[in-house]
Amino acid sequence: VGDGACDCATVPAIVQRLVGRPVAEEFRPWARLHDAGKGYGRKLLYAIRQARSLGQDGLVATVDADGARYRERLGKIQQARRDDRARSPALPTAVGCAVPHAEAWLLDDPVAIRKAMNLDASIRLPTVRDAASPKAEIDNLHGKSPRAGEPILDVLRDVARQLDESRCAHAHETGFRDFAEDLRAEIVPLADR
Repeated sequence: VGDGACDCATVPAIVQRLVGRPVAEEFRPWARLHDAGKGYGRKLLYAIRQARSLGQDGLVATVDADGARYRERLGKIQQARRDDRARSPALPTAVGCAVPHAEAWLLDDPVAIRKAMNLDASIRLPTVRDAASPKAEIDNLHGKSPRAGEPILDVLRDVARQLDESRCAHAHETGFRDFAEDLRAEIVPLADR
């Protein structure tokens, strides 16, 4: 479950990269979970129920912080996960919050950006801290790249496939480190079975 098209293109690739093996995916945007009511917590509870009823082994849910405080949004979905586990057997559920949005996770790995976009070494790559908007910076880099004619989501998926957590210097600030840790705790044990 994620915020939109970027998450649909990138989060499954990031999950596979961090888990170290292919995973089956079925993406649902938060907005499509309208039967759950308002709020990320209620929507996560609904998504967990759906995953159980479909016999899925686990769930990965990410939100963008956007203008909200990071801990506020992340806290709501973490609390929903705890609430579900108080009532039902635990379904492995990894949660994460991207600050300010998922493109920050991608921009934080300059090697993945440069390789996936085939960028010349002379093109300066901004850091997440330098970027007023990681999304706008990635769009700008895409426009300068040899892949400018390709759909941005294809390019973002390729960046995500090459993302290396050890190269993400600001993973704590972007929320990526917390997400990666949660993914290792919740989903990696499934892959190891």
